[in-house]
Amino acid sequence: MRILVVGAGYVGRILAKELAVRGNEVIVVDKDPAKCDAIAKEADVLAIARDATDPSLYEEIDLRKIDAVIAVTDKDEVNMFVSLLAKIYAVPYRIARVRDERVASLMESDGIAQPVNEALTIAKLIQGLLEGKFASTFLVPVFSGNYVLVSLTISELDKSNAKSIDDIDYPKEHAKIIAVFDGKNVLDPDEVTVLKAGYEIIALVRRDKVEEFISAFR
Repeated sequence: MRILVVGAGYVGRILAKELAVRGNEVIVVDKDPAKCDAIAKEADVLAIARDATDPSLYEEIDLRKIDAVIAVTDKDEVNMFVSLLAKIYAVPYRIARVRDERVASLMESDGIAQPVNEALTIAKLIQGLLEGKFASTFLVPVFSGNYVLVSLTISELDKSNAKSIDDIDYPKEHAKIIAVFDGKNVLDPDEVTVLKAGYEIIALVRRDKVEEFISAFR
């Protein structure tokens, strides 16, 4: 897929790297040249230092040939603008990071983009834990610090492929694997004997340990 990621902050950087690793053609836009230089050195992406609210940018990128737009800047209004443009250009997949639940509701109801609200995502995750969908024993230790939700898919070339979770040297004190999706079912980590290509790992990881967590599986 040809994917445009708007915003090269913490979330955008991790996201762009993951998407590039999976073989997607990734374009990253951020108005900060330093952030663009950093992501270009870390991943196989095209980084463009431009203002995301400049409409001419999207003509130059040719938004009509983009398969997905993911807006993850720290400003809801910018993410809304980018998503609205993506809708006008008929981009098939549109995802936006939002903090205000009212903005998220507006985006969803008007079909502008699929909103991702971090607080709401965590709330739904906790609900799933309480309802027994995932291992509830993870609740107390996980939410004692500054954690983020991380998802990664195992590929055939990853060093974690064909290994058990216990064999992976990830930062266990700062990361809690909540579930593993095998393509059909969401499994408790204890139910997974061996990781296989295509398996998706869902975890809560301390912000400063995310890259270490991902590299342990790569």
